Amino acid sequence: MNMDGQPVEHFLDIVPLKATDAKTIYSALVEFMKDKNIQISKLVGMGFDGAATFSGKHNGVQSLLKKISPHALFVHCHCHLLQLACVQAANATSGIKHVYITLTTLWKFFHYSPKRAESLKAVQQVLDLPELKVVKPSDTRWLSHERCVKAVKASCSAIVTALNNIYEQTHAPEALGISKALCRPSTLVAIYLLDYVLPQVAKLSRALQTERIDLTAITPLVDATLNTLDDAMLPAANWVLELMDAKNEIEEVTDITLTTESIATFQGQVAEPFIRMLKANISSRFISQDIVSSFGIFDPKKVPAADSSDFHTYGEDLIDVLLAHYGAELPAKTAGGDEYTKEALISRETREEWKTFRSYLSKKPKGNLHLQLKELTTSDMLSEIFPNISTLANICLSIPVSTASVERSFSKMKLIKTRIRNRIGQSQLSYLMKIAMETPETLSSTQLNDIITVWNKKPRRIAV
Repeated sequence: MNMDGQPVEHFLDIVPLKATDAKTIYSALVEFMKDKNIQISKLVGMGFDGAATFSGKHNGVQSLLKKISPHALFVHCHCHLLQLACVQAANATSGIKHVYITLTTLWKFFHYSPKRAESLKAVQQVLDLPELKVVKPSDTRWLSHERCVKAVKASCSAIVTALNNIYEQTHAPEALGISKALCRPSTLVAIYLLDYVLPQVAKLSRALQTERIDLTAITPLVDATLNTLDDAMLPAANWVLELMDAKNEIEEVTDITLTTESIATFQGQVAEPFIRMLKANISSRFISQDIVSSFGIFDPKKVPAADSSDFHTYGEDLIDVLLAHYGAELPAKTAGGDEYTKEALISRETREEWKTFRSYLSKKPKGNLHLQLKELTTSDMLSEIFPNISTLANICLSIPVSTASVERSFSKMKLIKTRIRNRIGQSQLSYLMKIAMETPETLSSTQLNDIITVWNKKPRRIAV
């Protein structure tokens, strides 16, 4: 946490592993934190993806870390949860699953042949369409399906024309097969459906990747997305109206006939089951944890008026939930395996603090939760009057929502350690990663001069 009360993330290092099982990863993490003088006992939150090695309830890395720091809250990366929900819903709906298979085949067809890719680009130029590449619809990369569907929809006529040209010139059966699969009415209607549904989910995914999102905002965001998905099942949904507007153009390019009856049939047999399955998957995976949702009591907007009947009991049940977890002395183990009792992070006085703090909130202008948490963590006066409440605010701001920043560090590493530079050493790679991840976007003249001074301290062929 910095001086402004903002949670701060840092890339620390790359740790080599002898194996990839949970115990090896856990031991490497513990050893690394010891070397960096990071107090494991102060661990309050950890985020991993859904791999059993990390998320396993009994033998995963998170369960092993909880033995050392039992108050730490494990959060399954919400972006991974969202991607899993989308993939599972698509695989359970044959009409959508077949479209994804067609899109994957289409991507391979152009991606692995520069000549074919150039032919598509030439057709796009002739038809005055955007020069879009077909994106790989990966089951593990966030938002890839959205980008793929959007590119295919925008360049559909160019793609079909390019496929037909390639077949006429080379008689490649694959080109004809992809063209026919893409020109099926069910495929084209599904693309328009997905171009409406996937951006709604992508908006939620991007929101979950923002640095300053708080835990209590997740449930309202998910609910808003689910309500928007309901609109896709209406007979006059936006995607249906858009499809009808493009009907003549589609029929001219693909030689198929789209009727109101066929679209209505698709809605009943494919669209509605897919959206219901998607909503069910998102709802089941985003079940709010009692501890996480309890932090919502700090939101000034939720505090009842001081003269209302609910005011004098507001939040007390949620304070009890937080006390049950953070106010309890829990059995723990040292890194060496010795058993001891982990002290509570907050005391029973939290109940009395809350009653006073509740009155304080009711008299304040109705700001947002994030600003209130920042005030609790930066104000010396509030920290002194409400020490336990301030501790809870620090915990709430520190618990991770997603592992998006970690995923970005792997992307940076891929850009640094390329095929040509694959023999780069561990320490040098770590230094370059720190520069790539931690360097601010702009440097002051003083910082630049300091860098030049350090660089010139060693004898070099070229002085800066």
